[in-house]
Amino acid sequence: MARRSFSKVLATLPGVQAAVHQTARRVRDNAKALAVGHGSLPEVISLERPNEYDVDVVLDHHNALSIETGHMDKVFNSGFVPGLHIMRDAALITRVE
Repeated sequence: MARRSFSKVLATLPGVQAAVHQTARRVRDNAKALAVGHGSLPEVISLERPNEYDVDVVLDHHNALSIETGHMDKVFNSGFVPGLHIMRDAALITRVE
């Protein structure tokens, strides 16, 4: 019989799961607030469960990387367009207690 690691046992405790979900919801809500004024971006920020322990905050957009980190403007050839850094900033301003 396989033994579960202490980390896996700890990660499944109800209080730990509640804290993980609460923090993820706060990061998501902060990201949505930061995305207001940028078209439909708030609508594509969501939570996903990649496994039984974690909750990911996701910017689900086909240009997510360019939106977040910046890109070269190929349409108007105006140079580098800075990223919005919505996900980074949402994580930074979310206070974990």
